[in-house]
Amino acid sequence: MIRSKFDLYQFIGQFVMTALLAILVYLFYLAWFGPHPVNVFSGLGILFFFVVIVLPIYIVAQMKVNYKRTVIDTDDQTISFKMFLLPITKTYPLSYFDGYIETKVSDKYSQYKCLYLVKDGKLKYKMSGRFYNNIDELQQGLAGLKHLGNIDFSTNLSIKIALGKPVLA
Repeated sequence: MIRSKFDLYQFIGQFVMTALLAILVYLFYLAWFGPHPVNVFSGLGILFFFVVIVLPIYIVAQMKVNYKRTVIDTDDQTISFKMFLLPITKTYPLSYFDGYIETKVSDKYSQYKCLYLVKDGKLKYKMSGRFYNNIDELQQGLAGLKHLGNIDFSTNLSIKIALGKPVLA
């Protein structure tokens, strides 16, 4: 059984983002239901709307996409994804996926490997070397899946992934 391992900075990041989310929810409560409610159509109201509505949506989306435990059971040939915030686990047989592709992503400081599980030409689940410090071990756990090749990461690819569009023809 292969379990994903977050590096220390990402593990701390999960808790910082969770604390920030809790603070923003509290600010939302104070801004609209507290003793001095903020007028939504004022400059301060628009700023509060962005900070306490839009920012938490972005944080939750990032946590849903990036912060999940991945467990590959090589004996049962299954893969499980468990969300960080909620105790929701999705388990799939490896045969459910068509295969996986590999890409290298560059950020400001380094380059890291990402693995995407593919189903019907769409990239369904991401395992990123930015978040997991054992990405090579996870890739070995995917040995039962077909390696569909490498793909160049680009803005166009990122948009297709976000919109759930087919990436492979």
